[in-house]
Amino acid sequence: MAAKTWQPTQAEMRTRIARFKDLVSTKARHAEGKGIPAEVLEMITAKSTFNVMSPANLGGQLSPNPPVVGGDAGVFRLGFATCPPGNGPGLHVHWRTHETFIALTGKWEIRWGDKGEERTTIEPFDLIAVPPGVTRQFINLSDKDATLLVIIQGRPGEFDDVGRVPETAQLIEQKFGRAMLAKLEDLGWQFTLEANAPPEKIV
Repeated sequence: MAAKTWQPTQAEMRTRIARFKDLVSTKARHAEGKGIPAEVLEMITAKSTFNVMSPANLGGQLSPNPPVVGGDAGVFRLGFATCPPGNGPGLHVHWRTHETFIALTGKWEIRWGDKGEERTTIEPFDLIAVPPGVTRQFINLSDKDATLLVIIQGRPGEFDDVGRVPETAQLIEQKFGRAMLAKLEDLGWQFTLEANAPPEKIV
């Protein structure tokens, strides 16, 4: 039995991507809608405030209508990923957790699909939110080290939910030998997409 991932279309992923150049300050939108001058709001909040991703029903003066609806999956882990040119992790799936990438520096290719068939690029301050069950990968397209902000959201017991494509194991074995791959496997690293999949995803 194999675990069934989900491969969103380009159109489906478009609703999960926020381009920084297209963002409208929540303060500006708030001011336009309520007739409050921006200068007045600057006395209350930062000059430019952007709600890039939030739950659709989140309360608060500056929350409505985010470009990407998300951020309601539970607790989150926030970190940075820095990769040299042409580098990134192998294709992998998060079965239960939501993974969101924001480019801080450089230009990144985000791939999705079990073979990385679909792709888009993000540049500084662009965001892409990858839902659970989607195989994904990120690669630095820049000519120097670049950094992504990575946010992983889920319930506390769901964070050990990653499955990896077997091709990653093959590349490790080719470059470092069978003993190194065996060592990784002994330490708990698994190289099948089915690894850590919830029972309902196994078909």
